[in-house]
Formats: sequence, C-alpha cells, structure tokens
Amino acid sequence: MPETAAWKKRLISQSDLDVLHDKLKADGKKIVFTAGSWDLIHAGQCRYLDRARAEGDVLVVGVSSNDAIKRVKGPNKPILDEKIRAEMLTYLRSVHFVTILPEPSCAPSLGLLKPDVFVTVKEDWTDNYKESKEYKTVTKYGGDVKVVDRQSTAISTTKIVQRAIGGHLGDVFKDFMDLRKDPLKER
Repeated sequence: MPETAAWKKRLISQSDLDVLHDKLKADGKKIVFTAGSWDLIHAGQCRYLDRARAEGDVLVVGVSSNDAIKRVKGPNKPILDEKIRAEMLTYLRSVHFVTILPEPSCAPSLGLLKPDVFVTVKEDWTDNYKESKEYKTVTKYGGDVKVVDRQSTAISTTKIVQRAIGGHLGDVFKDFMDLRKDPLKER
C-alpha cells in the first residue's frame, strides 16, 4: 500500500464509531475523545492533544466539517478543507483515529463512540459546560468530561492569520506610505 494512503486507515466514518468503540473496549482500551476545527495546527493545539491523550489509551479526534465551521464561524472559514485537516491530525503521534463531524455539536459522535473521557478546552463559553448537549450525552452513559486549560494563550489560528495578513498588507502599503512621506517623490 502506498505510504500516502496509510493515514486513511485512521479516518473513521461517523457510521463506524460504534464499531470502533466495541473493538477498542474488547481490547480493554480507555477511549478519549476531543473535537475542534484544527485549522492551521500549531504548538498549542499539539500540546492540547498530548494532554487529551494522557487521559486514556486511545485518542479519537473529531474534525469539524467545512459546513459545520461555516455555520459557526462564517463564510471565510475554514482555511483548509476538512480532509486536509483530518489527514494532518493522523500524522501526530498522540492521535490514533480521526472522524469528520458533520454538525457543529459533537454530541451525536459522542453518543456513537461513547468515549470514557471527553476532553474540551476551557473557554468563556464552557463556563456552564454542564448544561451542554455534549456533557449530558457523555454523563448519561457514565463517561467523564474533562475541561482543560488552553495550552497556549500566545498563539491561535486567528493570530497566525492576522500576522500573515498584517505582514502582507504592510508590504502592499509600503510604497504608498513612502509616498506619503514625500508626496512629490516620483516612482
């Protein structure tokens, strides 16, 4: 099998999450699940995934679909296609399996996979996480929900994009700004 296709063995369809659960439980594995956009993976996300992986034996990561992200974050997101984001995650040592989430909420996936632990990042909107569909889904079947601190406050996909755009715009407007210093200067 070509090396480039090996990652596809780690991409699990939504319809196979219950089968994956049964196989892993038969092997005595503790299943951990987390989810996100994973657009432009950076060190903070890698630290977070390592932290999530430490909660059990097998880490399954949900990747929000293109449509789900657009519905939450607007028409200019995601930057990268869902399949590219899913493939990138399979190359990380802490990630065992990846599934693409069709909905903004990962509650349906949690209901199918039934992980022992659902890990989510602490954000402003997670202050009352016990009221969320995800929390209720996981605790209903006896699983645990772990809320962990953001693993990097200095870096995010948004900050990466802002820096890249800011640098590019600086180059674009550099000549204009030079002209403003000396309006009679000819170019």
